[in-house]
Amino acid sequence: MNEEDEKVYYSLKMRASNEKKHISGAERLLRAEKAEGIEKVASELIHRALTHENGIPDFINLKVEKVCQKIKKIPHIPIVYNKDNIGTINNKNYEMTCKDNSRRYAHDLLKNKFKEFDINDVLSEFLIKLGFEIIDEGGMRGAAIISLDGSRLDIAFNEEVEKGVRVKNIDTDDRLKDKINKNELYTDRTVDAIAIASKVIDLGIVAELCTSDNPSYTTGYVATEDGYFRVKNLKDSGETGGRVFYVYNLNEQLLKELIDNLENKPYLIY
Repeated sequence: MNEEDEKVYYSLKMRASNEKKHISGAERLLRAEKAEGIEKVASELIHRALTHENGIPDFINLKVEKVCQKIKKIPHIPIVYNKDNIGTINNKNYEMTCKDNSRRYAHDLLKNKFKEFDINDVLSEFLIKLGFEIIDEGGMRGAAIISLDGSRLDIAFNEEVEKGVRVKNIDTDDRLKDKINKNELYTDRTVDAIAIASKVIDLGIVAELCTSDNPSYTTGYVATEDGYFRVKNLKDSGETGGRVFYVYNLNEQLLKELIDNLENKPYLIY
């Protein structure tokens, strides 16, 4: 067992809303021995809630609690650096200069991954179209879950459909944050995205499609076990965003276990 697994951690979670509409959310995992760090991060999370571009909240919840489960530490999934905002699949280049081009790149990343599961072209097109429809509609605080057989599992088994499934209890090692932020193309948003993508892929998600719910942030990503693929201009400025998980034909019990792990199993990504 890793030595750090024996240390005491606290989970800090911030959620902000206005008239029950989600404004902002963030979380951290911090060692209990660094009390001054906990206070500093708590202040940063409150500041983030109060200054978010989605609006001024009328409700902010900050929850601090001891982490009772063992923290699973895993390396991040490979980060695919698209030099000059040009993606490449099988020696074919995709210039991410506009939404249409970027979505073609994301589309083909997903389609290639689905082929590994013997998904035919017709079903693959349906799955990808459904994914983009969900993220373009927005309004969910978490992720939709789509089975590779074409069914929408979060609607079938989740009573809080409008909420979606949130990936919680997760943070990144400081060394990974420094590594990512040294690349001028990447930001703190990228750190969060890579952490989420690494956890969901480790839990067996086939692919993730995501755009930010920040109207001005147009970069999104596709994540698979092959890596984190950052996609510029995946949406237009002013548009909403969302998150979709593609899974391999889970029954209700396996889906409940997956959701429980996504929301509650603590992960530290390095």
